[in-house]
Amino acid sequence: MSPEQFKPDQFKKDLKRVLSLITASQRFVDDGKVVELNTLETKISDLCVQARAMSSDQRREVAPLLAALTDDLARLETTMHKEYSELQRQLRGLSNNAQATNAYANAARTTR
Repeated sequence: MSPEQFKPDQFKKDLKRVLSLITASQRFVDDGKVVELNTLETKISDLCVQARAMSSDQRREVAPLLAALTDDLARLETTMHKEYSELQRQLRGLSNNAQATNAYANAARTTR
């Protein structure tokens, strides 16, 4: 897309939709739900292609929204890392419980 073809209003609308999608994803993660990131990744990739094709004046015009995008993505990433760490901790606990249960079961079988 050349700078002449760039439509700032459409780009802003698309970017605001992506920001809304990130906000929804953040809520899902906060609620412990699974978040599908493929759509988000595709939409952000499309926005990046458009942003690279902009003139410097056009980029300046949308810079605040692009900054909001990076901030929101960083926040989502942080939340997802925390959730992942918590899940790992819980899984380790389950694994330890399973090992203990198996050990007790094996001990019970060998003492009979």
